[in-house]
Amino acid sequence: MRRFLLLFTVFIGVSLMSINAQNYRVNKHIYDYRMYIPEFGDAYNPTVAGVTSFFIPGLGQMLSGEIGRGIGFLGGSVASTLVTTVGWNVMNTGLYRENLSAASMGLALTLVGAAGMLGVTIASTVDAVKVAKVNNLYVRDYRKSKALLEFAPYIGQFNAGNQIVRPVGMSMCISF
Repeated sequence: MRRFLLLFTVFIGVSLMSINAQNYRVNKHIYDYRMYIPEFGDAYNPTVAGVTSFFIPGLGQMLSGEIGRGIGFLGGSVASTLVTTVGWNVMNTGLYRENLSAASMGLALTLVGAAGMLGVTIASTVDAVKVAKVNNLYVRDYRKSKALLEFAPYIGQFNAGNQIVRPVGMSMCISF
């Protein structure tokens, strides 16, 4: 039963990732993020996406609806952190045992991992802001392309000669 639930969860996750990732891949060619102007009611906040991706790479993409993209950045951050940690441990072990070749290899791994962490963090932050802006532009167009049908109660009063007439009913507004 556990295996089935795990496979089902993975299947749903992969399905959601492919749907969301495809939207941004298509939308980034249609919409220019530089043309974005914030409006009230936007679905995604680019500032929040950027700040969250700065602290946890990939979280801003996930908040903007791009789960697969966010997991990719998070995986890159974890891999870079792992390389940094391994390099640090190799360097300390080499210094402790007075093995300069191991210490220099550990230092190189530490620097490569740290550069990777910095690069992933910066790329994730910039990308999260772009994703939020492009997805907002898409959502705006999607909302505008739908027909809107609104009903509202109507109660009126007017004079018709020597009588007061009070019509009651429903008013309907159709927007395209």
